[in-house]
Amino acid sequence: MSETSKKRRLNGERITYTLPLFPLRLVMFPGQMLPLHVFEPRYRLMVNHCIAEREPFGIVLMRDDIPDWRGFRGQVDLPHTVGTSVYIHQVERLGDGRLNIVTVGLNRFMIRELLFDMPYLQAVVEEFPLQEAESEEIVANAANLRRLLNDYVHRLSEVIDAEIDADDMPDEPEELAFLTASTLQIPWDDKQSLLATPDLSNLVDSELELLGRETMLLGFMHSTEARLDEQVFGVTGMLYPN
Repeated sequence: MSETSKKRRLNGERITYTLPLFPLRLVMFPGQMLPLHVFEPRYRLMVNHCIAEREPFGIVLMRDDIPDWRGFRGQVDLPHTVGTSVYIHQVERLGDGRLNIVTVGLNRFMIRELLFDMPYLQAVVEEFPLQEAESEEIVANAANLRRLLNDYVHRLSEVIDAEIDADDMPDEPEELAFLTASTLQIPWDDKQSLLATPDLSNLVDSELELLGRETMLLGFMHSTEARLDEQVFGVTGMLYPN
């Protein structure tokens, strides 16, 4: 049995356990797939440990609003308190010890205590599942969410001039909500707010509002680009309409 498994314990009805952390400048959601290139020695050590023990690790967003502990905590970046545990789906070992891995998001967790006894950051974390069982209202809102997400992806594909497959959307509201959160092209702090939302109803409501706003912005961007395409540069380098 691994050390992480040994340290799992019940805290009331929630399970707490020790989890290695990988602070990054991104937000990971359950069900999301993320490739990573692992080159720092401390994280190579962490990933090799997780591979050997078949253990997950946690991805958490770095924080910019509090001091860095680099000077006396062994190059540690302090993370936000809510993250996502991931398992390693694929591994490619490179000749110099670096690794290319593909991770898949598992579950949300909340950090209860940071641990600094290893070269990499660890934490005692508590499982943080979305609260609230499915209701008729959530199912109805999820149907609207699916429709708006499809519209958003269509608009996004027009703006970036690339095909995006939006046909295989999940039916289950929680999976759809996490897919929406990972798809939205919004600032990391806004994504972190979605990740930290306690219940499914509020998460879906927030995403409906964001999708409406972001789809409108993408439509404006696309129409602006179309108008620019109808103009040509004159000999002075200034724009002239056809």
